[in-house]
Amino acid sequence: MFEFTLEKLKGLMAEKNLKQVDIADALCVSLATISAKLNGKVDFTVREIKELAKLFNTEFIITGRE
Repeated sequence: MFEFTLEKLKGLMAEKNLKQVDIADALCVSLATISAKLNGKVDFTVREIKELAKLFNTEFIITGRE
């Protein structure tokens, strides 16, 4: 179980050799949306984080922003 952070997500993507387009497809969003989310301009929704957890076969702890 991991705290959901952009750094953790990017690390998991690298481990699984997944590209932004793969994540966009898995979440049914555009590549531009994923780019904005991975660059911290737009937050991931709880639903998207849950879908990512399934994709990476893990669990994320979701915390609020300070």
